Amino acid sequence: MKRNKIFAAILFLSLGVTATAQSGHDLQDDGMKGAVKRVDAVMYEARYDFNDNLERGDQMEHLVTEYNAKGQRRSQTYLSVAEDVIFRTRYKHDGFGLTTLEHVVDNQDRVIGRTYYIYDADHTLIEVYVEDAERQVESRLRLKHDKMGRIDQRSFNDQFNEIFKREIYTFNDNGTVNKAVVYDRSKQKVQEKRWEYDEQGEPTSYTLYDYTEEEPEMFVTVYEREYDAHGNWIKCTEYEVLGDRRLPAYTTIRTIEYF
Repeated sequence: MKRNKIFAAILFLSLGVTATAQSGHDLQDDGMKGAVKRVDAVMYEARYDFNDNLERGDQMEHLVTEYNAKGQRRSQTYLSVAEDVIFRTRYKHDGFGLTTLEHVVDNQDRVIGRTYYIYDADHTLIEVYVEDAERQVESRLRLKHDKMGRIDQRSFNDQFNEIFKREIYTFNDNGTVNKAVVYDRSKQKVQEKRWEYDEQGEPTSYTLYDYTEEEPEMFVTVYEREYDAHGNWIKCTEYEVLGDRRLPAYTTIRTIEYF
């Protein structure tokens, strides 16, 4: 079970939070600006102290991403709170600079999984699938695109290649994702997601409508970011909205190194 969750997390991180079209060029797909060499991102719990001042709590996650001078990912390393390597992904690219394969290795450099990226004749990403250490397919993601090349549908398939979830996207005039509607295995609408953005194109709010219970529920998350001179965010605090209150949940600090 733990290994399955790790591979699911890898697939999720590789393809981003929203439906930004994947070009296969890593810096662009990661939303980074400038000649980025290394991103060291640490997530902490966020909370208010007794005086309602925001403070940093315990460390939750630590991810280090390294790029080469061509803007291709070299590796991503997932670290524990004690700074021990949990696992690492190493990337391979083709002659067009497109990501084709990730090797997932443990802290002893043993391959524990692989992620493959499949493109069509126009070099558009159309499929991603994950294998475990025994080369068995654990999950598969198929992508469809609109006339402008944006991903407008994602189909999540299980190890038997059967769809268990489908997401359909619509877009704002500037190309950012406006809404995602989620359907389950029986083609029933189970969720709807909506985003709002700042001037840099990063989400400022995320609203989830959940229809899986008898009484539909709504969850709202808002984000506050600080940016560096290149336009990349270096601090992001996530808040959960409950009534008229915003409760801090996480703060992520990114240290970005440039070539």
